Amino acid sequence: MIGQSGYPRAVEDMTWRKRDFRVVSHAAVAAAVAEFQSPFEAGTLEFFDAVLPACDTMIDVGAYVGLMSLYAADRVNAVHAFETSPSNFDLLAQNVAANDRLRDRIKLFRFGLGDRDEHVPLYRKAAADSGSSIFRTVERGCLVDGTPEAVVELRNADAVLRGIGVSARTLLKIDIEGAEYLVIPAIAGLLAQTKPFLHLSFHPFNLVAGGDEYVVALDRLRRALQVAEALSCYRYMYFYENGRWCCIGESDRMMFLRQYLLRPKTIGRIASQQYGFIDAVGFADAALPELS
Repeated sequence: MIGQSGYPRAVEDMTWRKRDFRVVSHAAVAAAVAEFQSPFEAGTLEFFDAVLPACDTMIDVGAYVGLMSLYAADRVNAVHAFETSPSNFDLLAQNVAANDRLRDRIKLFRFGLGDRDEHVPLYRKAAADSGSSIFRTVERGCLVDGTPEAVVELRNADAVLRGIGVSARTLLKIDIEGAEYLVIPAIAGLLAQTKPFLHLSFHPFNLVAGGDEYVVALDRLRRALQVAEALSCYRYMYFYENGRWCCIGESDRMMFLRQYLLRPKTIGRIASQQYGFIDAVGFADAALPELS
């Protein structure tokens, strides 16, 4: 297995939820594996386990080093994995290549999705960084400026996803560090037509343009409501909290609007309270008894 440096990389055997995979030896991959095996990703994997038996394909937008893509490829016929970071894409490609029985099921895309075709700077926030984003300044414990990593390509999400083919038997996973606020409104029509299972990670703290706390809060709330409107076609929303899933059905949506979306919420390691969606949320057009 050869990395960008040209030197061979060792490959390690790993077991995740009683399934065997192989990954290359690299600090970023080791950090991703530790997170993948920790309680942090337990809810995501439970959502995957609940919906993948009903799926033929998985689309991984923001694949990072590929652990979720590999996990899904063990359950479905085809995975489409998108990663914009050149360094992360290199590790993604190597991890996929290391798994002989799964690699032919995974198609890799060296670009990201947005609301239009364009080239934009990508900013890295740390050495082993799953949080590379198109936003230079983000909020953590304070405002943090990222380091330019590369100029990357984004393509119109609606056109790309329609080209791949999305259906009710698709799991669409989106984890793109704030760019979800561009993508979800852009694919609202597609989601309403096809109703794929959707696992969506939210990053309102990456939206800090302007610097004025009041203006930033209004922008985050406005974008959250745009996303909520785009996702109103789904009958069920699933939230993971304190080690268990909570379902919000159609009859609960006004309560959800008043008591969740419009309420400021605290996130660990983020300085200010956040409005709108936080963390990862699952969306489905049918109830998922496994998560009840």
